[in-house]
Amino acid sequence: MKVAGIAACVPRTKARTDAAYAHFKPSEVDRIIDNTGVLEKREAPEGTSVSDLCIAAADPLIEKLGWDRESIDALVLITTLADYFQPSTAHRIHEALGLGSNCLVFDVNLGCSGYTHGMIVMNSLMAGGLAKRALLLCGDMTSNRVRPRIAEAVHRTDLANAILFGDAGTATALVAEGEQQIHATQVGADGKCHRQIIVKGGAGRGPWGPEQFERRADEDGEERRPVDLILRGPEILTFTMKRVPPLMKSLLEQSQWNMDEIDGFVFHQANKFMLDYLKRRLKVPEDKFLMSIQEFGNTVSASIPLTLVVRGAELLAKRTKWTLLGFGVGLSWSGLMLETDAVVTLPLIEI
Repeated sequence: MKVAGIAACVPRTKARTDAAYAHFKPSEVDRIIDNTGVLEKREAPEGTSVSDLCIAAADPLIEKLGWDRESIDALVLITTLADYFQPSTAHRIHEALGLGSNCLVFDVNLGCSGYTHGMIVMNSLMAGGLAKRALLLCGDMTSNRVRPRIAEAVHRTDLANAILFGDAGTATALVAEGEQQIHATQVGADGKCHRQIIVKGGAGRGPWGPEQFERRADEDGEERRPVDLILRGPEILTFTMKRVPPLMKSLLEQSQWNMDEIDGFVFHQANKFMLDYLKRRLKVPEDKFLMSIQEFGNTVSASIPLTLVVRGAELLAKRTKWTLLGFGVGLSWSGLMLETDAVVTLPLIEI
């Protein structure tokens, strides 16, 4: 499998995280900004969904590549917040992009590890002969859904999520031709810890109703709505410290690469504190460690491809060895060693 192109789209509206001073003590806001590293991010207006962001990324990428839309035979969307319960949001995107009927189309409900999981899945599809040209779309639009916008955050339990998460959609174009660019893969899961990052309300175990929007004390004694995102920071940090270094070790052993020959490291943009820890722990050189969380926040499954577009376009234009690592919700983790060459990228798209 070969990466032909990558594009990313974000909402035009910028939200500075210090706007939270309006409703919270500056010291409380500053503590979260320091830990997350998020200085500003993008927030989509009402009426925008993840499919809008991914379509805006994919459509010009297809044009730039000069692909016949009938030739695209797989489209996979990875998101935690689809447009609909049914059908899969990927089918709405399929229509909007004008793709042919002989196309494998489906959604995957996954967040933090979504891009690396998705690349591994697409590689398997192509290796099995099920696709020759494919689009992997990754994104989330969570503003005013499972978290409030920064300016609208007034409850203490909402503050960290309002600051941390941003909206984005991405498209990665893949082809089953030429040399194999994936040199190592690794995946893992710990379902026993699925409650560490969770939205309990609004689905099969918490069907929609007025009670999903009522604030009440949860098992931690915190006042939340069932539709609010719960993220247990200390537990996620412990998980990351335990799982990510062995993940990196396994990939190095499989690929037989050494750290010095890797040109770029892009990890899921969880938060700055966690990324700084991993950079030190894994001894990644500062100039090879790409980050975008300062400008865009944690954009969930879009965070790795967004970072590649806004920080790694020059490297993508030439032969480059990458380490990509995703980890988080599920709990899940995955990674790959990827060697790219002459990848087409577009300037960051805004809508």
